[in-house]
Amino acid sequence: MKIAPRFTLLATASVASLALALANPARAGDNPAPGTTTTTTGTYTTSTGASGSGTAVTTRANGTAQTKGTWTNAAGGTGTVQGKRTWNKSTQTGTFAGSATRPNGATTSWQGNTVKNAPGSFSSKGTITTANGKQDTFTGTATRVAPGSWVQQQAITTPNGKTIDRTVDTTVAGGKGTQTITTTLPNGKTTTLNDSFTQTVTATPAATPPAATPSN
Repeated sequence: MKIAPRFTLLATASVASLALALANPARAGDNPAPGTTTTTTGTYTTSTGASGSGTAVTTRANGTAQTKGTWTNAAGGTGTVQGKRTWNKSTQTGTFAGSATRPNGATTSWQGNTVKNAPGSFSSKGTITTANGKQDTFTGTATRVAPGSWVQQQAITTPNGKTIDRTVDTTVAGGKGTQTITTTLPNGKTTTLNDSFTQTVTATPAATPPAATPSN
């Protein structure tokens, strides 16, 4: 079962983009099979001088993928990210939802739908609820441009009608990946985030059945 490539969705450039990059890097080709767990670790730097590291674990079952992760910024603050995706093979559609919490406790959440348009081409739309309670809307596309490479284009519209544009370039090969996230704010200012990560895929351990209760 394939799960559509992830869409990096953040309300502002200041929310730690690495959290989502680690949580679900755009896959270069097919996702790992159901019944597997992918552990992703990496580091990031931004054009504003920020840096940090993070790790995330994604567990896949038939038609679902669940992720939990953490990241640490240069000051030692820790944030968390979690998310869930579903995929319906018969309709070639899916859903996704998640949240990222910054070290100061502020949380941004998102949810949306994904549809497969053609081999290697997906689109999405949904909403983002920012830490101050306001709601943005978003649209996005993800396109496989070559084996091991995806490009995502995203547009986030704020409640007052302003637009944040984001491009995400991801390459994954042999368990190693790089990603560049370029964000253009409504005032025209552009910021970038670069991260590199490694992935390890293992079989998900089978659940241990509960111990039998002795009969009297």
